[in-house]
Amino acid sequence: MKKLFFCVLILGVIVPAFSQDDDVFSSSSTERDTIYAAVPHPMLSFGITGGLAFISPDKINNQVEYNNTTYDTEEFPLKRPAQWGLWLAYRPKNLPTYITLRAELLTSARTFSFVSNITQNDPNVITKVASTTTYNYSMYPFSIGAGSVLLKTTAKAEIAFIYALARITQETNIPGYSNSETMYEGEGYGFRINLQQVIPIERTFSATLDVGYRFIIVDEFRDTKGVSIKNTEMDYSGINLSAGLSYGF
Repeated sequence: MKKLFFCVLILGVIVPAFSQDDDVFSSSSTERDTIYAAVPHPMLSFGITGGLAFISPDKINNQVEYNNTTYDTEEFPLKRPAQWGLWLAYRPKNLPTYITLRAELLTSARTFSFVSNITQNDPNVITKVASTTTYNYSMYPFSIGAGSVLLKTTAKAEIAFIYALARITQETNIPGYSNSETMYEGEGYGFRINLQQVIPIERTFSATLDVGYRFIIVDEFRDTKGVSIKNTEMDYSGINLSAGLSYGF
């Protein structure tokens, strides 16, 4: 898998394209036949994005259902966690291909309410306290990839290799009595394919619309003492949609 990715990356960098002095990949009037007089493709660009990931992490959702039964709650399964991203792309002059770096965050939480029965000095006196247990699920995918501007358009396509960190925290809060937190962390590898539509606002600023598919599974978690836990998996594979802004020069 890694060898295939690096082969694609190398090919993406060395493939030549039509060149022109004004560096907009247009060598004829036909190639300028877009809604823009000349399609701007900056050599260096970076941007921010926000959107949703459409996933179905079965083991996490089984845990949510178990907690619903245990605490008599009605929390929804994880299906569309929010995602945020930062990206940087470098395109050699007069080539449509580029190298891209991307860092993302996918996060969601589920809170389960219950009543704690507290006894202190007198075991016959029971204090009922409204309490909560909150599970936070976070994944941090970092990717490096290669892509190409689609000629005669303002769209870009890319493929990338992913290294991801994942974290699950469980926080139990009994107001006035105790607050505890348990954290589990893991890591995994995957890939992503992405299509980005660039909508120029002016020469340097653009709006972006992204649609892509990400494959990433983290299936080995450890607590802060390094002890491995079983039957825990974050399968965040699925389609993702996002929109954002970019700046290039």
